[in-house]
Amino acid sequence: MYLVYLGESGNTGNSLNDPNQPHHVHVGLLVHETQSVSINGEFNALYRRYFGGPPGEQGMPKEIRPAHLFQGQGFFKSWPPAKRAELIQDCLGILIRRETPVIVAHVNKQEYAQARSNGDNPNSMWQSPSEPTISRFLFALNMFIDELNMSHLDSTQLMEKEWPIADFALVVAGGGRSVEPRFMAEFLKSEDGQDTTAVLENFCFVDPEFSVGTQLANMCAYFCRRWLQDPSRPQPYFDAMREGKVIQVIYQVNLE
Repeated sequence: MYLVYLGESGNTGNSLNDPNQPHHVHVGLLVHETQSVSINGEFNALYRRYFGGPPGEQGMPKEIRPAHLFQGQGFFKSWPPAKRAELIQDCLGILIRRETPVIVAHVNKQEYAQARSNGDNPNSMWQSPSEPTISRFLFALNMFIDELNMSHLDSTQLMEKEWPIADFALVVAGGGRSVEPRFMAEFLKSEDGQDTTAVLENFCFVDPEFSVGTQLANMCAYFCRRWLQDPSRPQPYFDAMREGKVIQVIYQVNLE
């Protein structure tokens, strides 16, 4: 089974006009259950090396917030740029060494606002940028898991009407974020979700401070959003993930 940790970046609430965050991004970090223990162990070892103690200990950050780390804010205000860059590289290195796949879905918030203002547009019913983005993400995830399952089949099995499912996916969302339980139910009722067989029907919600996968997924989402904002500028962290076969799918939400 795959644990699919949701990461999020660009959530500006009801404000859709922030020029520094024009995109709302969700990513899914696919961690196979056989890799979960080693990823957690490596992250916790990094945590002790950089912060001097285990997560949750007094005086330690409850979670690594990627914007704070990259920009030198909050807990990282006194850290020199080189040290912050080293921690980012070490965190992303956990995923790159394993080629841990990431699925990206994103929406332009200005396009979303325009679609909502057009009553004739079928997308006008969306209540937040997260809704169409998560819907497209779940569609992409379902396709990705189907391809993984198909890769294990021989030619005879591929000809059958129903394929055996070798791997399932459980989506783990961060508590307190913009993802709601109803998003999964609405997706499964949609045409895109009707054929979903390997994606389990409920989200699992965990606070990021208790979820290594969620913290790493949030970091991936943050650097994906920075790349989307200005692809022409050097984006070394995003490029490292893409070249390291971490970024597998980038799905833009079409609201036309």
